[in-house]
Amino acid sequence: MAISISRRAERTARSVDVRVILLVTVAAVALGAGAFFLSRSSVFHARGVEVTGTGHLTRADVVATAGVSTATNVVWLDEGMAERRLEAEPWIADADVWVSFPWTIRIAVRERVPVAVASDGISETLVAEDGTALGPADRTRGLPRIELLAAAALEGAPASPRGAAMAVGALPVDLRADLASVTVLVDGSLEIRMRGGPLVRYGSATEPRRKAAMLGRILAWAQAEREEIALVNLVTPDRPSVRLAS
Repeated sequence: MAISISRRAERTARSVDVRVILLVTVAAVALGAGAFFLSRSSVFHARGVEVTGTGHLTRADVVATAGVSTATNVVWLDEGMAERRLEAEPWIADADVWVSFPWTIRIAVRERVPVAVASDGISETLVAEDGTALGPADRTRGLPRIELLAAAALEGAPASPRGAAMAVGALPVDLRADLASVTVLVDGSLEIRMRGGPLVRYGSATEPRRKAAMLGRILAWAQAEREEIALVNLVTPDRPSVRLAS
């Protein structure tokens, strides 16, 4: 009799345990489903979208490119996807997207800056210092020109402004202001023409920082010594040469 009572008690206890587990599971599922549907509701719509770092682009441009609005659910916002959309825009070099209290989507961008106008004889395009084409040069900006005609003359060789743009971007602002043009030659080497100054045989589009620093020192020396330079050779920046005007 005692054994039978003990077994009934064990079965009852197990039954209670199972019901408790079922109730807890059902409650958890219900809470999870409720939380899911709540997270999809307008309760978590963005209260606003703030944009910083724009210059060329407008706030509306950035918001539209990111694909966000005040109808965007901040819980389910894919910040990485929004950043990739923004960085696919040529004018945007870097983008950060995040959500901050109270449900505000914040977008910070760093825009590329045009350093030259690339011309192939047919069209003119603004280019950034990394060679990214930013769009048509629809008005004069006082920027130096990158001439691609010589490079384009070689059949089958793509005429790219990338190396020339990097060379321009490496120059200090004061030297860049005195730059008239950069010609990309058939072999890909560069020649730089300074406004009212010397012709610079730049060579290949390598070591732009070192070549920019050397050119700055040479021009500073010429100004201090009141010498007029006709030609600067920077093909080998460690061993530059200068030809004075006669």
